[in-house]
Amino acid sequence: MKTKKQLSLGKMPTGIAGVGSSGKAGMKPTSKPLPDNPRQVAEQLAALVRQLAEVETAIQTLTGAQVDAIISPEGHALMLRQTQEALRSSEERFRQFAENIDEVFFLTGPDAKTMIYVSPAYENVWGRSCQSLYDNPLSWLEGVHSEDRGRVEDLFRNAGNFQTEYRIVRPDGAVRGIWSRTFPIKDQKGVVYRLARIAQDITERKQASKALEESEERLRMAIKAARMYTWDLDIQSGKLIRSGQQHEIYGSDLPVSNTDFASFLQMIHPEDREKLEEAVDRATKERAAFSTGFRIVRPNGDIRWLETHGQVYPDGTDKAVRMIGVTQDITERKQAEATIQHMAFYDTLTKLPNRNKLYDCLLNAIRTDSGQGKPMAVLLMDLDHFKEINDTLGHQRGDLLLKEVGVRLKSVLFEPDVVARLGGDEFAILLPKLASPDDINLVIQKIITAVGAPFMIESLPIAVEASIGVALYPDHGENPDSLMQRADVAMYRAKESGSGYLIYDAKHDQHSPRRLSLIGELREAIEKDHLFLHYQPKISLKTKRVIGVEALVRWQHPEYGFVPPDQFILPAEQTGLIHPLTRWVLKTALRQCQAWRQAGLNLPVSVNLSARNLHDPQFPDHLAELLKTTGALPEQLELEITESAIMADPQRALEVTTHLRTMGLRFALDDFGIGYSSLAYLKKLPVDSIKIDKSFVIDMARDEDDVLIVLSTINLAHNLGLKVVAEGVETEKILDQLSAFGCDEAQGYYMSKPLPVDDLNRWLKESPWGMKMA
Repeated sequence: MKTKKQLSLGKMPTGIAGVGSSGKAGMKPTSKPLPDNPRQVAEQLAALVRQLAEVETAIQTLTGAQVDAIISPEGHALMLRQTQEALRSSEERFRQFAENIDEVFFLTGPDAKTMIYVSPAYENVWGRSCQSLYDNPLSWLEGVHSEDRGRVEDLFRNAGNFQTEYRIVRPDGAVRGIWSRTFPIKDQKGVVYRLARIAQDITERKQASKALEESEERLRMAIKAARMYTWDLDIQSGKLIRSGQQHEIYGSDLPVSNTDFASFLQMIHPEDREKLEEAVDRATKERAAFSTGFRIVRPNGDIRWLETHGQVYPDGTDKAVRMIGVTQDITERKQAEATIQHMAFYDTLTKLPNRNKLYDCLLNAIRTDSGQGKPMAVLLMDLDHFKEINDTLGHQRGDLLLKEVGVRLKSVLFEPDVVARLGGDEFAILLPKLASPDDINLVIQKIITAVGAPFMIESLPIAVEASIGVALYPDHGENPDSLMQRADVAMYRAKESGSGYLIYDAKHDQHSPRRLSLIGELREAIEKDHLFLHYQPKISLKTKRVIGVEALVRWQHPEYGFVPPDQFILPAEQTGLIHPLTRWVLKTALRQCQAWRQAGLNLPVSVNLSARNLHDPQFPDHLAELLKTTGALPEQLELEITESAIMADPQRALEVTTHLRTMGLRFALDDFGIGYSSLAYLKKLPVDSIKIDKSFVIDMARDEDDVLIVLSTINLAHNLGLKVVAEGVETEKILDQLSAFGCDEAQGYYMSKPLPVDDLNRWLKESPWGMKMA
C-alpha cells in the first residue's frame, strides 16, 4: 500500500534537477510566493515532479553503478550523499508547494489507477480523507455528480491533455463546482509515465457569476417594464450609444442604438430641442447632474413624452469627456397628470368649468381691473325642485338635463363670459365685462328665457325653473370669496321668495345673526364637551375587512337640533375656533383609539385637518402633548388634509407635514380631484394615501368619464407609491369596479354610514366587514 509519505517517481533522464556534469546538486527550497493562477500552479508542480524524478534517477544510477576508476570510492560516496540530499531538498520543496495551495494536486500512474500523491487540499474540497484516495485511487470519481460522472470518466480514459468543469457532491450533501486540468508527463522518448492533475473549487466564482447574470437580467426586466433605456455620450466626438427599450420608444425603423448627438436632436420635438441642448450644455460646463423632460416625434407622427437624467464625468484634467444617463418614456404619466389637471378645473358631467376654474377666472378678472372699479357680475343659479326630477325620472335623466342646461346657458352668453357648474344642480356665471350694472337685468332675462323652455330628455318634455342670485363688483365685494358668498345669499333669498332672481342687498343676509349665535355657542360646546364623534369604517378591498375609521364631529344643538358640519366648521375656520375644535376632535379620537387598543382591537383613526391647522406653528407641539396624555401611538393616527389647505401655503404645509411625519404620523390627501391639484407638491408631501372625492365615485355606474377619472387617479397614485381610498361607495357594483381597478380601500354607506361609538362596536362584532373585539 502506498501512502503520501513516500514518493516513488520512477526513472527520468538527467540534466533537469540540478545535477550537472560535475555531479553536484544545487536545488534549494523556493522562497517565491505561490502563484494565484491554477494553470501556473499546475505547471510549477509538473516541473517539480520532473526534478524529483531526475534526482531519484540519479540516486538509482549511483547506487547501482560500478565505481569509475577516475573517481575514488570516497568521491563516489560523496556524490551519492549529495544527490540524496538534493532528493530530500526537492521533496521538501515539492511538499511546501503542494501542501500550501488551495487547489488539489493529483499525481498518478499513467493509467490513473495508482495514486502516487494527492495534496491535503483534497480533504477540504472533496470532504474525504487523502488516505481513502491512496487506498482506492479512483474513489475521487465517486464524489463526482452522477450527471457529470460519465463525461468525466470518458475524458480520463483517453489520458490526454485537457481541462473541464464538473460538479462533486460532498459526503454532507453539499454540491461544489470544480475546474480541473489534466496533463501527461512524458519521458525523453515521449512515453507517458505520470498523469498530473490540478483541481480548483470554483463554487463561489460560479455563484457570483450566476448572481451577476441574474442581477443583469433583473435590471433588463426593470428597464423593459419601466420603458426606459440607458445612454452613453462621448462629449468630444458626439457619439451616442443607447441600449434598452430605445427601439420601442423611438420606433423600430430608426437607427437609434448607435448614432451621434446631432442626429438624435432631430428626433426631438422642435419646441423642446433648444431646452434639451441648453440642459446638456449647462451640465457639461458645470460638471453637474441634470434632469429634464422633452417630447419626441416618432416616424408615424406620434408624440411621446420622455424624461432623462444624466451625469457628467471628467477625465484626469477635469475636462468633461463623457455623459451617462437613463431616459424613460413618461407619456402615460403625462396623460394621467393632464387628466387630473383637467379634473381639477372642469366638471366631468357637463364639461363646463368647475368651482376652481370659476374662482381663478374671477380672481384674474379682479386683478386685471387693478382697482379701477369697472363693473362685473357673479351669478349663482340653482334649479328649483331638481331633487323631485331626479327621484321621479332617475339620475340618468337628471344628468342629461344638467348637460342640456349647460348647453343652453352657453348658447345665450359670449366670450369672455364664463359658465360653470359648481356641483349638483347649481351653476354659476361670470360676466367680467359689463358695460353698465343695469345690463345685468338683460342678461338675466336671456337666461330665464333659455332655461324656461321645456327640455326634451329621451322624448320626455321636462320644464324647470331656476333661482338666480347676483353679486356685483365692486359694490358687493372686491374679492372672489365675498362675491361668491353674497351671490349665494341672494340666490337663496330668491328661492325663498319665489322671485326668480335677486341682486344682493345687505338686508337679505338673514344668516348673519344665527351664524354669530352659532359661533358663540360652539365655543361653549367645545369647552363643555357637548360635541360628539361619529366613526365611519374604512374597508380594505383586498381583505374585505375594516382596517380603520374616520372620526367625524357632530353637534346636536339644544335649540336648532342637529347642526350640519358645514354650518359650524367653516365659521370655525374663519374665526379661529378651528384650533380648539380640532384639538377636541383629536383628544376624543385618540382616547377612543387607546380604549380600543386596550380592548385588544387595532383600529387606527383618521382626523381631518384644516388649512389653519397646517399653518399653526404650535400645532405639532399640541399634537405631541395629546399623544403623550392619551397614551395613543402615533402610528394609530392618520391626518387627512385637503388640496386647498395645502395650496393656501404650500411651503408651510410641506414643513409642518414633514415635521409631523418625523413623529410617526401618517397623512392622507382628502377630497382628491376637487381641489387645486398640484402634482409637484403631491410628489413632495409625505402623504401615504389619497382619497378620491365621492362626487366621482358615486356616478361611476352611469358616467364613463368618472370611471376614467377614477382609474387614472388610482394608476397615478400607485405610480407615485401612494395608496388609494375611494369615498362615497354606495353599491356593490361600484365596490367591485374599484376592486378591479386595484383601489386599496373604500368608505361609503354600502359598508356603513358614520356611527356613534356604541353602534360601531356592535357593527364591528356583527358586520361581515367588521372584526371581533376581545
